[in-house]
Amino acid sequence: MGDIGPQQGEAASFNWKWHYSAGKWIIWLALVAAFAIPQANRNIRILLILIPLGIVNLLWWIFMKYANMNSTDVLQFSIIFNSMAVSMTVLWLVANYFKRFRGAVRFLLSFVVIVGVASLGTLAYSTEFSTETAMFLVLFAFMTLTILIAITLSRRLGGRTYHPVCFMLWLVLWMFIGSLIITSGFVLICSIIFSLGPDSSAAILIFIIGGSVFGLFLYVLNLPFMLLGFAHPLFRERFCACLGLKSIPTTVESEAGSKGFEDAKSSLQE
Repeated sequence: MGDIGPQQGEAASFNWKWHYSAGKWIIWLALVAAFAIPQANRNIRILLILIPLGIVNLLWWIFMKYANMNSTDVLQFSIIFNSMAVSMTVLWLVANYFKRFRGAVRFLLSFVVIVGVASLGTLAYSTEFSTETAMFLVLFAFMTLTILIAITLSRRLGGRTYHPVCFMLWLVLWMFIGSLIITSGFVLICSIIFSLGPDSSAAILIFIIGGSVFGLFLYVLNLPFMLLGFAHPLFRERFCACLGLKSIPTTVESEAGSKGFEDAKSSLQE
C-alpha cells in the first residue's frame, strides 16, 4: 500500500475453493445440454449456431475493450450479455420442439427458455438472492419480452411468407418502440426495488437514451442469429416453423415444381 498504509504486518490468507466460482459455468452446462440431449441436434450442422454466438462475443469484446468502465460495471454488464447470448443460442437449439403448439404457447415457451437459462447466469454474480439478483431477473424478463414481441409483430406485419429484408426492417422499428416502453417499465420496477424517488426530467432522458441503446443492443445481439436463420436450411426451417411462416425458397420451389408438372401434363395430352 506504500505510504497510505502500514508497510509491515502479517500477510492475510484465504482458503479459496474451486466450487466458490463454479456457479459461472452452470449456464454453459445448459448450452452443452441443449446440444447433447435433443435428438434433432445430433447433426454436425447444428454446430453452425456457434458462429453467431462467436460473432456477438467478438463484438462484445471489442466494445468492452474501448468502454471506460470500472470492474464492477464490467462484471455486471458481462453477466447480462453472456446470459442473453447463451439463452438465445439455447432457444435456437430447442425451438423446433415448439412448432407443435399454438402461437401463444410457443411465445410462452420461448419466454421461459430465455429467462430460465439467462437466470443461471446470475450465479456468476452471486449465489444468494439479493436486490441486485432481482434486478438481473427483471431485466432478463424485459429484454426477452422486447425481443419476442418485436419478432411477433414483425411476423404479423410481414404476412404468412417472410421476406428477410422486410422482416428485419420491421424488427428495427418494433425493437426501438418496444425498448422505449420496456425501459420505462424497468426503471419503474428498479425504483420500487431500490426505493428511489421519481425524477420526471431525469426519467424522460433515461427513457430516450437508455431505450435507444437498449434497442440497439438487442438488435445487434439478435442479428447474427437471424442471418443464420435466413441463410441455412436447418435453422430456416426452425425459424419458419416457430413463427408459422412459409419460407420463400420453399414456396418458389413448390410453385416451380407445380408449373413443371402442369407443363408435362399438357405435353402428354397434346
